[in-house]
Amino acid sequence: MFDFGIIPPAMFLGMVIFMLYGFPVAFSLAAVGLFFAIVGIATGHFGEVFLQALPLRFFGILSNDLLLAIPFFTFMGAVLE
Repeated sequence: MFDFGIIPPAMFLGMVIFMLYGFPVAFSLAAVGLFFAIVGIATGHFGEVFLQALPLRFFGILSNDLLLAIPFFTFMGAVLE
């Protein structure tokens, strides 16, 4: 049986290794998360449905109209400067 007590330290070690190689934090978090999601699917403790729904969740988050305020606010600050 697989010991899941080593997963959090392994994830932290993976993040440290990615950071030491100079990868950006966003890509490091995504790579470590996807790698361990695949490990979870391979061991049968994580359903494939969660990864199949990921593109729809990304689109749902990015289609939120409230997020349009962030670049407009930044642009307005640059214009009024």
